[in-house]
Amino acid sequence: MKKIMLLLFVISLIVPVALYAGPEKPPEEEEPAPMVEEKVDKNVPDPWILEVREGLDPYRRPFDFIGPQGQTPTWDTELMLTVAEVEKIRQGNYTAVLAWHGYQGEYTDALGGGIKDGLEHLGIKLVAETSAEFDPAKQKTDVESMMALNPDIMISLPTDSVTSVSTFRPVVDAGIKFVIISNQPDGYVHGKDFVSIVTSMPQHQGEFMAEAIGEATKTNKVGFIFFDADFWIVNYIDGIVEDWLSEKYPEVEVIKQGFANPATDIEAAAGALIQRYPAIDTFYVSFGALPAALACESANRDDIKVISQGLDKPYMVNMLSGGNIHAIITDSTYNIGVNVGIAAGYGVLNKPAPEYVISPSATITRDNLREMWKLAFRVVPFPKELEDLMD
Repeated sequence: MKKIMLLLFVISLIVPVALYAGPEKPPEEEEPAPMVEEKVDKNVPDPWILEVREGLDPYRRPFDFIGPQGQTPTWDTELMLTVAEVEKIRQGNYTAVLAWHGYQGEYTDALGGGIKDGLEHLGIKLVAETSAEFDPAKQKTDVESMMALNPDIMISLPTDSVTSVSTFRPVVDAGIKFVIISNQPDGYVHGKDFVSIVTSMPQHQGEFMAEAIGEATKTNKVGFIFFDADFWIVNYIDGIVEDWLSEKYPEVEVIKQGFANPATDIEAAAGALIQRYPAIDTFYVSFGALPAALACESANRDDIKVISQGLDKPYMVNMLSGGNIHAIITDSTYNIGVNVGIAAGYGVLNKPAPEYVISPSATITRDNLREMWKLAFRVVPFPKELEDLMD
């Protein structure tokens, strides 16, 4: 019995010790799974370029015109850079200069805004900007002075197609990538002398204005104030307007008067036509609607309707205030500028670019003014003066 009791006593001492295994160990943390690098496809279209073109597709309609040297135009949707290409351009530290033909108010601000945004997106620095005020000699001097900066890219809207041949030849010979807005120097070869021509949709602009003229005139007497200078795209639009009127509105009599200096000649031409042909009740102006409207006011002719192109705050103030300006046709100005920047990217990549790139146009009415302003000008805020007039 004593032996049994002793055995039980020993067991009572051993069991608790066996059961106690010391302090509880914390659970071992699991090894984190190895990071798997997510592969990003950089050969897709750059998303910023896609975003800035949103809203333009409804205005792309069929066309059948050709460029100044027989080029087949392409919509700007064919002008595209990939994410990888944009990254490569940004690493190049490229510079650009911009030689304007002349300043045209909010239009130039919007076009220039698109150019600057496009270049900035690509990391291309704009180091100089000049305006020739429609003077070929001044543009030549401007180009010469900017070449001293050794830019990688020259962007310009040449003042004409003839004198610009010699103006930009040193640019081409120096190997500077030349991107053209609208007006091609005679004989310049795509891919050799220039990267691309970037412009509006001139055929539709001309057709839209002819339609507005045909609907506006009641006397069928139309004063046709055309740009009497060598400026291909404007000359082409003038021709489209005249041909379209002849085809669609054969009863309309076109009474022509040219102008060379937009700052002084348009108002004088309109005034002279009013005096000589008082039956005129509609004016077509290549560009520069306001001077023609001022001539109508001076002659106390509030019945004359003015049709032109080029969205601009003073034009819209006149239209919304019940002035003589009846219809304005706009291109997608800001996007043309962006397209210029993209073409510059093609140039420094030595990537073949479409030769003749166009962007849509549309007719501005009181009802769609806000929409068209945003679509065409984007970076130029809708003016309070116009907002007040639309209330």
